Amino acid sequence: MNCLIVIGALLLLCGGICADEFHRPTTQRPGNSTTPAPTPSRNRCKGLPNDTLFPSLTDCAYFVTCQNGLEVELECRPEGTLFDYVRQVCDHPELVECYESNRCSAEEDGKIIPSETCSNFFICRNGKKSEEITCVPAGTLFDYKRGVCDHPSNVVCWGSSSPNLCIGKPDGALVPSIECSNFFVCKNEELDQEITCVPEGTVFDYQREVCDFPENAVCWTPGSGTTPGPDVTTVAPTRPPHPEDIPQHFCRGVAIDAFPHPRDCTKFVVCILGQPTVKQCPPRHIFYPQFRVCGLGNTETCRPDPQWVEEHLRQQGRVEKLNDE
Repeated sequence: MNCLIVIGALLLLCGGICADEFHRPTTQRPGNSTTPAPTPSRNRCKGLPNDTLFPSLTDCAYFVTCQNGLEVELECRPEGTLFDYVRQVCDHPELVECYESNRCSAEEDGKIIPSETCSNFFICRNGKKSEEITCVPAGTLFDYKRGVCDHPSNVVCWGSSSPNLCIGKPDGALVPSIECSNFFVCKNEELDQEITCVPEGTVFDYQREVCDFPENAVCWTPGSGTTPGPDVTTVAPTRPPHPEDIPQHFCRGVAIDAFPHPRDCTKFVVCILGQPTVKQCPPRHIFYPQFRVCGLGNTETCRPDPQWVEEHLRQQGRVEKLNDE
């Protein structure tokens, strides 16, 4: 039986100190950040009284309040809290039960949404989620705020307010929060407790691990690494290294797809969120761009094997017939 790698399966487009305190969502949001989000296809507020609350369909850090029969999406306050749809309050992430639904039902085609597993994500198509897609290269995670796969120290995972900088850290270690006035205490290599600097007005200097006046402190930003020390590796780039044998911008604008390697027909390039990863076909196999699979072929001349192509098309026809039935 001919062996092939089916890439088509990949290409389906193709927490404060007072943890017991919680906050009732308000309908006030500073500046111009209030985003009305009524749409005819999913107006849950029709006929309901003002200030009725619903969870956001796309982001646990937001919720919906009904105003004059329309949905208005607001962000939880204080920053870093999430909306618990059961209690209908904004609270610390570790105390919150986020609403899970088909988050693609209200999204346009091509929208990228996070998975419960931080290394994975989905792509919306026709109001439905694709199969779960894993970030590449291996070891990178999906940052749901930026919509990219990146080094773990740069990533904010779905349901979290900051990157997990506690990986490889002992219990009790201090790591910075995205909010410079806060920091976390590590436990079991996870962000355990988010603490606000005191006295009020001071911020956390991630290099010295102290709270100090802003003019004396160095705030942490994604990509700047964590606290200096022998057990810490500072990550300079904000994206994984680009393969040397692939042209720059090869995957620009591509959510997920597979392409022939520019110089080797026994290899192919998988593009995920603009990031290329080179894959090797099995022995005696070449990459067929029209099928997006590796199949039997001449690895010296890159000529296809007519018998393999005929058999592959026959198998594809059977699959399509079964799908039609």
